[in-house]
Amino acid sequence: MVFSPGSTFQDVVSSPRPAGILLLVCLVMGFATGLPQFTERGRQASLDMQVQQIEKFTGQPVAPEAYAAMEGRAKYTGYITIGSMFVVLPVACLFFAALYWVAFNAILGGTASFKQVLGIMTHSQVIGALGAVVSAPIQFMQGTQTATGPFNLGALAPMLESGSILADILGAISVFTIWQIIVTAVGLGVLYKRRPGTISVVLLIIYVLLVSLFTVGMAKLLGR
Repeated sequence: MVFSPGSTFQDVVSSPRPAGILLLVCLVMGFATGLPQFTERGRQASLDMQVQQIEKFTGQPVAPEAYAAMEGRAKYTGYITIGSMFVVLPVACLFFAALYWVAFNAILGGTASFKQVLGIMTHSQVIGALGAVVSAPIQFMQGTQTATGPFNLGALAPMLESGSILADILGAISVFTIWQIIVTAVGLGVLYKRRPGTISVVLLIIYVLLVSLFTVGMAKLLGR
């Protein structure tokens, strides 16, 4: 997936086994993101991120009583993070596999099986798992935690004013998500005998548009 996704996807297409790789990815991502939260430093970073998200969404500071309740639940966040990965990731893989299967089969006339598309989707999650493994120790050392991790496009434009729409959009675009989308496009290209470059461009445009619309929508909602 990292060095030669095309040849790897050839094997996946001929013999898709989505369950095994999905289990491995869930384990890796779950423990990479959850283990730091068993430490005081990791729990505080997670708590700070939750507070920032609530305050950003509501536009109001978190009340002391609410903060105390969140602090009391923080000791369970490591278990919750690990456990939720085995629910959220499979559901996401099934959802996007269904979207791709409908788009390429029903709309574009492809003939691939759903299991093959699901195999593409689950194997591409290896890139996300790699991002979690690389990001976790960096965020732990920094004592901070963000949804997109330290590898986002916001780092490419440090001159932007913090809190501006463009800064928020760039900060919400993960480098590893871009990489994962490109790898997914390679897999879909192998499966449907289409140009992966074209698929990559379309999927990346959709990704950036969705991130931009969500970011702008949230800013409008909060009156920014």
